[in-house]
Amino acid sequence: MNNFEKLNDWIRDTENSIVNFLSAFSPWLAPLIPAYMTFQHAVGTLKFPFFFAFAGSAVVEILGFSAVSTYLSFWFYNRRNRAEGKKAPLAIVVIAFGFYLVLIIFSNVLLDTFPSEKWAEIVVRALFTLQTIPAAMLVSVRTQHRELLSEIAKEKRKVSESNEKPSESNQKEDKPLSESFRKFPKDWRSLEPQLTYEQTVEIAQLTPVQVRSWANGLGVSEKTITNWRTNAKIKLENNNHE
Repeated sequence: MNNFEKLNDWIRDTENSIVNFLSAFSPWLAPLIPAYMTFQHAVGTLKFPFFFAFAGSAVVEILGFSAVSTYLSFWFYNRRNRAEGKKAPLAIVVIAFGFYLVLIIFSNVLLDTFPSEKWAEIVVRALFTLQTIPAAMLVSVRTQHRELLSEIAKEKRKVSESNEKPSESNQKEDKPLSESFRKFPKDWRSLEPQLTYEQTVEIAQLTPVQVRSWANGLGVSEKTITNWRTNAKIKLENNNHE
């Protein structure tokens, strides 16, 4: 690789780094201009004290930023989760964002369009007064969504734990079955004369899980227990025919 190619690679890497840096920070700077315009109108037209004008303009932009961010987050979540009972409430977020748009447009455009009209000032003051409602709506739906995610995570953990644990009924069933035959001979011809009718039925009704458990408990192969079960079934059928 010659020096020009190294220089080109360095330029591309530097350009990508700068673009990534600006892309990370510029969205956070976007609300500054509308916030400044709202601040100017709050101080100049509405005669708010400096602190409350600054706080009000900041809150308005935070409300809008939060509404957009929450909407996109809920939208992507709903695309991944089709179940209706687990959908995030998009409609409430849309209402909150709509209120933000009305407030920011009226406070920055309506007051300039009708600078001497009292009704325009009254409308903007009313919107500032009501902004607590969409803010509370956003807080509520975000809290509700966190609780929903927590419940889903708990359900998944319970399902995972239940799948990992063997059935309690099988655990209770398997031990006495193995113990009851532990001292019996492993060969069916030697075993058959010692079996009662109830024990023969018990062997004939073994499930695949019980076959495996018996084999482990008696120290024999599963094939041996399977042969027991087959011979027990044949014996019962022959008895029935007799």
